[in-house]
Amino acid sequence: RFYILMEKIAALCSDRILSQNKEDVRTAIAEGICKPAQIEPLGNGIDITHFDRQRLDDHTLAKRRRALGIPVDSPVVGFVGRLVAEKGILELLAAARSIIQQVPTVRFLMIGPSDQEKEDALTPQIAQDANLADALVFTGHCPQPLMPEHYGLMDMLVLPSHREGFPRSLMEGSAMGIPCVATDIRGCREAVQHDRNGILVPLNDVPALAEAIVELLTHPEKARQMGRAGRQMAIEHFDEQQIFKRVLQTYQTLLLQKGLLVPQSNTLIREGLS
Repeated sequence: RFYILMEKIAALCSDRILSQNKEDVRTAIAEGICKPAQIEPLGNGIDITHFDRQRLDDHTLAKRRRALGIPVDSPVVGFVGRLVAEKGILELLAAARSIIQQVPTVRFLMIGPSDQEKEDALTPQIAQDANLADALVFTGHCPQPLMPEHYGLMDMLVLPSHREGFPRSLMEGSAMGIPCVATDIRGCREAVQHDRNGILVPLNDVPALAEAIVELLTHPEKARQMGRAGRQMAIEHFDEQQIFKRVLQTYQTLLLQKGLLVPQSNTLIREGLS
């Protein structure tokens, strides 16, 4: 309740509140944090021109695959995020045992740093402990310029997270035309529409997670259709340029309401408000 109180105090000081997802808007209103007219969902966005599979060529992808030691004939299940238990990594490893029995050549590409400041921090040692070292490939932190190449190797992206706001990895994966498997939780539901651009599974449900991954691995046309739908969703809903415009419009509206001079959009951009 302390955090709710802090949110209420912040809301009293705010003319407008922009929320990353629609469910947080409903929660804020239900908890009496702010008035309904004071808050609206903004969404989240990425650079959909950067995360575009059409920019990649087969030679680049083959080179990256060799560098990571992933066999040519191995399907790739990707994970992008910090190596902490809260991201559902332990559930993914548990599901991997069942998946490997059905698709022995599969590889799991784990992209992200170990967050040692967190109590639930994990390290690549978990693969050894689970006897899955041959199937898991850890990259550690990956620079943004190289992320499209890594996404380009994936047959699907998996995020079995316990808690999210509006996960960038699911937006990036969708923009790259990759089907996504995610937990049916707040935030993930904003980025993944069940049976459209991916599959939503119950939280902490290892059998359902394994089943969803195997479903996409063994039905490639279904996976491709979801990938195409994901790219279209990214264009329509995840384009950061559209998010920037909405933020600018909000600033301009507030300034007008207060009788202040409204700068042109390009001036706001130069000042870094986008």
